[in-house]
Amino acid sequence: MKKSSIYSNNLPQKLVFFIALVLLGLSQPSLAESLIQTASTTKQSVVGVGVYNPLSAPRYQLLGTGFVIDSSATKSIIATNHHVVNGPMFDADKAEISVHVGESKKAQFYRAKLLAQDQRADVALLEVNVALPALALEDANKIAPAASQILIAGLPIGSVLGLFKAVHVGYVAAYVPQAIPQSNSSQLSIEMIKRLRDPLFVYQLDITAYPGNSGSPVVDVTTGKVIAIINSVLVKSTREQVLSDPSGISYAIPVSEIHKLLKTIKTKG
Repeated sequence: MKKSSIYSNNLPQKLVFFIALVLLGLSQPSLAESLIQTASTTKQSVVGVGVYNPLSAPRYQLLGTGFVIDSSATKSIIATNHHVVNGPMFDADKAEISVHVGESKKAQFYRAKLLAQDQRADVALLEVNVALPALALEDANKIAPAASQILIAGLPIGSVLGLFKAVHVGYVAAYVPQAIPQSNSSQLSIEMIKRLRDPLFVYQLDITAYPGNSGSPVVDVTTGKVIAIINSVLVKSTREQVLSDPSGISYAIPVSEIHKLLKTIKTKG
């Protein structure tokens, strides 16, 4: 009787454990499928952004990444970084902003119009005369919590690795100010002082972003919505100035800054 009693008392626990394992096994494929689907959808809206100059060689140079945030039957609006479409190369005669759509030999190039830009947030909006699939933006006032699973899609290292879009997966690590006070005044730069006076909060990401990823969308895997735009280059110049070696941490500007620029376009009509 005692032996039978011991088995009967353990049975519910074993059954619960077994059910939990089954449910866990069933959930894993769905998570993987969700990630693959979100990555595929995101890549369709990602484009390359660069400079086109018929007088230079090569005529087109890829400088960063962008992604479609709005589209009509004939036009699309693309978000990218301000620093991607502003630089010495754009000062040359006949230089224009160019957007590359597609991959490898099937890539097509379109001239782009600069609609709006914000140097402080390092965000710019472009327009091209072609209809492209757009990504959904997260609400302007919503902040993604730490540990949210994310992905970024773009053209890492530019065209050096070929015109192929790559996806990287990681997590939101924290929501932090772009610049932080320093213990020594010699560690302060003019740019850092400006940032401290007018603080801008950014996402700190547990993910690897490369130079060509500037302007890549940061997408919440669960919702499929864009929560931020990659910008490690300029954020590191203020937040990590005192480090002798790069930290490997990536940063991104919240999608609220893109919403602000979109409002300026609508206001202008």
